[in-house]
Amino acid sequence: MDKQIWVFTTNGEWQQTEDPLAPHRHLDDWTEQAKAAGYSFWTSFPEQDTTPLALEIYRSEDDGPAPMFLVNVSTSSYYETVYAESVPAVMELLARWTPVVQGAAFGRLAGQLDGKVPSIARRLDTT
Repeated sequence: MDKQIWVFTTNGEWQQTEDPLAPHRHLDDWTEQAKAAGYSFWTSFPEQDTTPLALEIYRSEDDGPAPMFLVNVSTSSYYETVYAESVPAVMELLARWTPVVQGAAFGRLAGQLDGKVPSIARRLDTT
């Protein structure tokens, strides 16, 4: 298993470093690994069940050398983990990635509504 992870820095750069969860891989549950490494759930955007792509963010509970934030980029069946060094870094990461997550959500919604809602464009043409 690769022990290197990607960290988004306060300077807006990506760097690789050792994974803070690596020493806890013996635990079967990922949530337990994150908790053992000192991370607790902070927020998510949006709810995973409502979109094909979501961001789950965990915050470190201590001021150690590990990155302050762990970010899971999640689908309904898989996730990829990256880290953010600080509050400014995680906010920059969210600013960059939120349009992608919103686009995925709107794409899913449009697909669910296709053929079920009269065309808005036709209604606008008649006004």
